[in-house]
Amino acid sequence: MNKQILIYILFLGILIVPKDCFSQKAKIQLIDAEKNVPVFLAHIKFTSLSGESKGNYLWSVSDANGFAYNPFLDTTMVDITFVGYKSVSRIIYPKSTTVIALEEDVFGLNEVVVTGHFIPIEQKDYVYDVITINKQQLLEKGATNLREALGNELNIKTNNGHVNETALTLNGLSGNHIKIMIDGVPVEGRLNGNVDLSQINTSEIERIEIIDGPSSVTYGTNALGGVVNLITKKYQYKKIAGSFKTYYETVGQYNFSGSIGFKKKKNTVKLNLGRHFFDGFALQDTSRFKDWKPREQYFGSLLFNRKLKKLRFVYIFNGFSEHITSRGRPRAPYYINAFDTHYRTNRFSNKGLLKGRVSKFGYLNLTLSQSYYRRTRTILFKDLVTLDETPTAGSNDQDTTVFNAYLIRGVYKSNNDSSKVNYMLGFEGKRDQIKSNRVAGKVKSISDFALFGDLKYKPQKGITIQPAFRYAYNTKYKAPIIPSINFLFNLSENSEFRASYAKGFRAPSLKELYIEFHYNSTINLFGNENLSSENSDHVNLSYTFHKKHKKHGFSVSPKLYYSKINNLMKLVPLTNVDWQYSNIDFLTTKGSSLAFGYSFRNIEFNSAVSYYGNYNSQYDNNGKENKYFYSSDVSNGLRIKLDSSKTIVNLKHKYTGRIRSFYFDDNKKLKESKIASYNTIDASVSRGFVKNKLKVAVGVKNLMNVTNVNMVGQVFGVSKAKEATALSVLWGRSFFVSMNYKF
Repeated sequence: MNKQILIYILFLGILIVPKDCFSQKAKIQLIDAEKNVPVFLAHIKFTSLSGESKGNYLWSVSDANGFAYNPFLDTTMVDITFVGYKSVSRIIYPKSTTVIALEEDVFGLNEVVVTGHFIPIEQKDYVYDVITINKQQLLEKGATNLREALGNELNIKTNNGHVNETALTLNGLSGNHIKIMIDGVPVEGRLNGNVDLSQINTSEIERIEIIDGPSSVTYGTNALGGVVNLITKKYQYKKIAGSFKTYYETVGQYNFSGSIGFKKKKNTVKLNLGRHFFDGFALQDTSRFKDWKPREQYFGSLLFNRKLKKLRFVYIFNGFSEHITSRGRPRAPYYINAFDTHYRTNRFSNKGLLKGRVSKFGYLNLTLSQSYYRRTRTILFKDLVTLDETPTAGSNDQDTTVFNAYLIRGVYKSNNDSSKVNYMLGFEGKRDQIKSNRVAGKVKSISDFALFGDLKYKPQKGITIQPAFRYAYNTKYKAPIIPSINFLFNLSENSEFRASYAKGFRAPSLKELYIEFHYNSTINLFGNENLSSENSDHVNLSYTFHKKHKKHGFSVSPKLYYSKINNLMKLVPLTNVDWQYSNIDFLTTKGSSLAFGYSFRNIEFNSAVSYYGNYNSQYDNNGKENKYFYSSDVSNGLRIKLDSSKTIVNLKHKYTGRIRSFYFDDNKKLKESKIASYNTIDASVSRGFVKNKLKVAVGVKNLMNVTNVNMVGQVFGVSKAKEATALSVLWGRSFFVSMNYKF
């Protein structure tokens, strides 16, 4: 009787058990070969090798536990790529579970990017040109902030302000045309349109992605020339994990940071704290005045990460405090007093990120953020005998600027690689507020609301057409509809051709609209409430060929680009002391570049050259023939991984060409300015110890000891150097050592 009941139960079970239990799909788990932890967000291509679906392929992304499920029921080929790891191809069989260990590879070409696409996508399938700087490269550069990370990249120039604020130019376009972001959230607090790159530390940065070209459709104003997005470390797989980082540079930099994280089930909490200190640098060392001002920075972050089924929620708090001391030279005739200026900056931000898969081929990316920026300038009269300090009485000597920004952005992305049509839809709302004595009315605000989207159409294999648009409403200016169209032709497995046309725009900032600043009767700056937003046209053409043959690898990438910015906003002289923001007709930039790469075993060499020029209509009809002013950059790099150890030798050379332009003198006469060319060479050796838990890098920066370069005329960056003869670009040769220990 019992036997009959058992048979009946088994028979009933066969009838009611789902069919999928007998045709169970295979799955793979990806782990880090060295750390033995899951690899999250790896890009996986499944290609069916048999059955009715033979030849079809689908894409997937590994989840937080490193798992990905085979969409086919038959024998399948999987191709796995992820930034920082060697690519892997493997055959898997039905109903199997295959564990695949990924090995680190700092020489990999198949990088994955997320900026502008909101989900991971392999770079060769991306319609934009993207430059990636990963954490290993940051280690080798000895880059503790964004200025040092970008300093020797092709087509990128950094300018040093009067208190060493670092501004950026990309392909000849200034920093107010470049969006600086951390995890997709804009960095607030611009000085004369520029974000100070020295204030953005890299202690918790996983990688930096640079979109080389207009991104106004996706990110709106200030993204007209490109986007720099820093992506932070958010994931932890051990129950307890942490790190300690120390950095010393002979110029007088002493940096330390540490982090500790705890994971319990689906929750992770991580704390990061650090201090960066720079003692200042002077070409002719004195006890007071420094060409590069002393600065002290404290920073920290608190992260909470929780997995919600197929979604992941991340909350991040960031805090930053900086004090820059600008000591003046002792004053004649007795040299017993001086003026000192103190600059204090505080930044705080709260970010909530929710992202992940919401359907089989649908991805959600939601961002909420609040950013606070406060900068205070205090000028003191100091008695060098008694050491007494007294605040000066000038109405604008003591100044405080407070900036608040609120952002909400939501994006839904369809990503079915087996479909001919995918799309992206998004919305964005942003409110900015400024409080400053330099602003007319003391308090001003501006709001912007936008809808944006794109359509990714693949009419046949190897061809992608992606039109996109952005529609915005702004409370202070009329925003046009911004369209773009991008073409990607995968001519073969080894080559891609990209072509794009994009409109762009930049809205007037609150300072450009409302600034009212008077300084010692020598300069008056005025905003202009009647400013029109900049609009622009951009064309980019690029080709990439990469080929691996046995142990050799080759790549070559030529590029052409053209940009025209209409209604360019710029300070225009009204008198010899009065300046006002106004629209001028246009600025045109055109250029080309050629990059070449070669690798053999553990040796990698790359070389690139660019040539570009600007034409500014502001200087038309002023008694001199206006013309294009051209400049050039050359970048060379050599990286060697020694076979006998995990030692990497890295050499980097950059030639920064001469920069020429026009400017108006105090009598409104047109004159030509020049900044001389210069060369820099950096070298480093890095190695992993204690099963790669400890990474050490030693090196030399600016081997050729460049400090000041010759300059003629007047240059506008983050500050004005009037009739100057030299420009401080670097602080000379220095040696560094950094150590990073993880547990």
